[in-house]
Amino acid sequence: MICDMISTDKISIGNAGFIGNKVFFYDKNTPIFLITCRKEPSGPPIRWLFSFFPIFSERSLSMTPEQLATDLQSLLLQKDFRLVQQPEDIPAFDLYIHIENPVCCVLAVQPHGTAEHREDVAAFVEGLQKQLPQIQCTQLICLYLTIGAESLAEVHPLADTDRMGNLHHIAWHYATDTQTLQTADGSPDKLMGIEKLLQMAATGEELPKDTLRKDTAGKRPVVTFTIFAICAALLLYGMVTGQNEFLWERFSVSRETVLGQGQYYRLITAMFFHGSIIHLAANSIYLFYFGSRAELLLGKVRYVILYLISGICGGLCSIFLGHYASIGASGAIFGLLGAMLILTREKGSRYTGMNYATMILLAFTALAMGFLDVGVDNWAHLGGFLSGALVFFLMFRAKE
Repeated sequence: MICDMISTDKISIGNAGFIGNKVFFYDKNTPIFLITCRKEPSGPPIRWLFSFFPIFSERSLSMTPEQLATDLQSLLLQKDFRLVQQPEDIPAFDLYIHIENPVCCVLAVQPHGTAEHREDVAAFVEGLQKQLPQIQCTQLICLYLTIGAESLAEVHPLADTDRMGNLHHIAWHYATDTQTLQTADGSPDKLMGIEKLLQMAATGEELPKDTLRKDTAGKRPVVTFTIFAICAALLLYGMVTGQNEFLWERFSVSRETVLGQGQYYRLITAMFFHGSIIHLAANSIYLFYFGSRAELLLGKVRYVILYLISGICGGLCSIFLGHYASIGASGAIFGLLGAMLILTREKGSRYTGMNYATMILLAFTALAMGFLDVGVDNWAHLGGFLSGALVFFLMFRAKE
């Protein structure tokens, strides 16, 4: 991927921000450059050679620091790192931003083996530190990475980390001759998977191909709309005819009816009935937000499988661990939440609109809130969540 400059006008630094795939650049003169990222041709041009002549290996060639930085850039952009476009008067080094609320990470890559342009990077970081509230972050990590042919005697960060502050400095050096990573004193050797991407770039590995659907433009989540329509129609019918209690008794899931009487169909029917308009509305919020995304990405068949298995597993947990009859799509809905959590962990925020930390917080809050109220089938929630995460993980791995 490469970045196109979409605006070079100077604007007030107080108005800077981070929206979608747009990022800003700050330097000593406080210009802000908004950019957007797009895909570049896949892989370095030299890689086609190895597919025709397998006798050669990328490891057998001496990779220059510049080549490694180029390969690393391709991997970083696939993992939702944003490349920051810089003015022409600043010498070449690569700057990236990656946000996992409440943490913002700045990665500066210097492919010349020496710690040049430290002041330029420091100016950018200081400017970004002032903007943390606007991008909903409280902590800023600056990783300064130099790449050289040989190892260094010592690696130095840009500045000392203020343990009581919100800016943390880390420094790495990667030696291409030995394919080893050096770290500054006190710096971790792992950060947001960057160390893995660096090793992959050095060995010529590529990330697994994204097998999720990309042709979703203009498509409608028909199955999601259908599920909602069925649930709404059944609730409305029960309210109009006054038969809600009869329907709940006839189609709810419980240990006595399912295990005792062998009415296994209830594991499916129960997920289409709701106790009230509020009950349906609460489930529908999650259904439309996560269900529509899951359907468009997975396709109708896999989406239906995911939804039904999550609902059935939620019902089974309710039967074996709960004590009351239960209705509602909560088990299936929490299955979608678990699936999207796994998706965000694997692919970042590009599909869900939330980063992994936010998704974890949302899942924890949704599960915990159930225990603060009465009449909530928390076992169905938990069973649906875990089964949805597992089913999606297996689908994802099988497709990969």
